Amino acid sequence: MPLLQPALRPILFVIAGSAIGMVPSAIKAFWPVRSEAALQQQKLMRRVFTGCMLGVVVSLWIFSGTWCFLSLFGLMAVIAQNEYFLMARRNGCYPTWKLGTLGSVGMYVAACSTNPVLREALFPLTGVLVTVYLMLRRKINPVEAGTPPLTMNDVSTTFLGIYYFGFMPSFWVRLRSLSPLAPSAVLEQLLPPASALWSSPLVAQLAASSVDIFTCGAIIQWWTMMSIVTADVGAYFTGKRFGRTMLIELSPNKTWEGLLGGCASAMACSTLGAVLMGWPRPWLSGALYGFMCTIMALIGDLTVSLLKRSAGVKDTGTLLPGHGGLLDRIDSYLLVAAPAYYFVRWLLPR
Repeated sequence: MPLLQPALRPILFVIAGSAIGMVPSAIKAFWPVRSEAALQQQKLMRRVFTGCMLGVVVSLWIFSGTWCFLSLFGLMAVIAQNEYFLMARRNGCYPTWKLGTLGSVGMYVAACSTNPVLREALFPLTGVLVTVYLMLRRKINPVEAGTPPLTMNDVSTTFLGIYYFGFMPSFWVRLRSLSPLAPSAVLEQLLPPASALWSSPLVAQLAASSVDIFTCGAIIQWWTMMSIVTADVGAYFTGKRFGRTMLIELSPNKTWEGLLGGCASAMACSTLGAVLMGWPRPWLSGALYGFMCTIMALIGDLTVSLLKRSAGVKDTGTLLPGHGGLLDRIDSYLLVAAPAYYFVRWLLPR
């Protein structure tokens, strides 16, 4: 078994630090204020509180076991796709959101399977089923009898939803499932032999179990998501301080300087993770991995910006205080998983 202690300790520190940071940020974020300056400060504190909360929740979620991970993943798919399909409706399109969401959840479940045929077949089969339903829905579904005749936009928005929220994110499930680790072996590396925690019923039960809480893929996934976070933070502060050259008209606030800052931050984080995880040639593989994650995260962010602009909305929803909808928060993560999975499986130097 690889030495896991160096890679796991930063995860524990982030969980503890985020949990502690939630207390003061919550007080400042929700305490009643009146002045305009205080309101602006409160908005920032709400973002900090939400970020700390997500740091704890997401970290624990990644190491919660495959089926617990999958359950929350499916719930997020339903919420995010619903936000997307609502925007599509505002734009005059009529996708089949129920069947599209069901197909996406099916891809998440199939991603847990060790059967490659099932994993690869579900996406095209879902596409065929959705196409047939769209052509027949006004006749076979009384609820949609009054839906306008089918158009190319109805088909394309449905397929984009399945691809963007189903097929591509399903690779997070595949990535997390790589190389399961025995809980007892992991705990032996984290806890000293003389630690009193070994006598704890919870620790003893966990050590004796065979649940897949710990996998090499879960550790890689945590460092991947941390790289995306650092890219976002680095791009924001670098762009705010040095940003002069607009990156793309679709998102006028993004600058080339911010992109460079985001790339540098993510590459530093990924390189650190590669060193701690024992990747071969970590200074090269980690830097390339961080650069790839930054670019794919940017594409995901810009895609949602395009969707929001087309629908004429500022946020995809109001679920998260200070962050908008769930889709506003996870847009950078949607397209990263597939290249990350193939990088680890096939491109990582051996």
